[in-house]
Amino acid sequence: MAAVAALLALLPRGTGLRPFAWLVLAGFTFYRPAAVAEGRLKAVVMDAGQGLSVLVRTKEHDLLFDTGTAQAAAAGIVPSLNALGVRRLDRLILSHHDNDHDGGFQAVTDGRTVARITAGQPEFYPQAEPCRETQWQWDSVRFELLRPSENAQGLEDNDRSCVLRVVAGGDALLVTGNLGRRGEAELVGKYGGALYSQVLVLGHHGSDTASSGLFLHAVSPQYAVASSGYANAYKHPAAAVQARVKAHGITLLRTDLSGALLFELGDGNVYRGRLKTWKPYWQKKPFDG
Repeated sequence: MAAVAALLALLPRGTGLRPFAWLVLAGFTFYRPAAVAEGRLKAVVMDAGQGLSVLVRTKEHDLLFDTGTAQAAAAGIVPSLNALGVRRLDRLILSHHDNDHDGGFQAVTDGRTVARITAGQPEFYPQAEPCRETQWQWDSVRFELLRPSENAQGLEDNDRSCVLRVVAGGDALLVTGNLGRRGEAELVGKYGGALYSQVLVLGHHGSDTASSGLFLHAVSPQYAVASSGYANAYKHPAAAVQARVKAHGITLLRTDLSGALLFELGDGNVYRGRLKTWKPYWQKKPFDG
């Protein structure tokens, strides 16, 4: 029952099922998610509506990339972190200063220990450090911060986004914030085939301003994830992006249709969480079949 409630809590906002989910979860005070093994990672692309928030977990560490809007954080992201037992963030990365990426900053950090904050535009957050090209290891998992250019002068805010690549074994996850085609081209020129990642979170929610053919070819993902709101006014993911993804033989996954998406990487295979077997909420009652 707790597992069902946790899944319902990660479904798209507006389903009417979330209040029930949190009531059930409240009864499981001692619930603990399955541990992450050494050298592996679990990632949750949250249902942030028309926004972005990605949780990356290793055996002993938790990292959050972006917080979504204040509304999304309060309604889903913070309750999801609590349900998953995330009481401390070893690192919070804020890709850039835009409400759909950092609007939930206060909600996420209130009452939660955050050891380190890294930001594409650090001037907007207390005690934040700038995104710089670097890498580190947690629990035999490698984290890479990539930069299209160390010179941010003249760049639009989107192209100042932090870019995170996480490598577990031979598997990798790549998250680019709102990076546009210019930034993508610089990444390809700088890193080339080293960008290869099985899971790519599409830039700018699947906007046609990002996810160029050049970039998709360099990354060559198995899965591309569009973090966008249901029936959003921008029509993300854009039809042109969907066509490019399909032309490259990539499986497109969408939070607006499936809710939060769960991945496990580290053994040469990308495992998608049980949400892959669930029909969207408007096609299936939560407890039938």
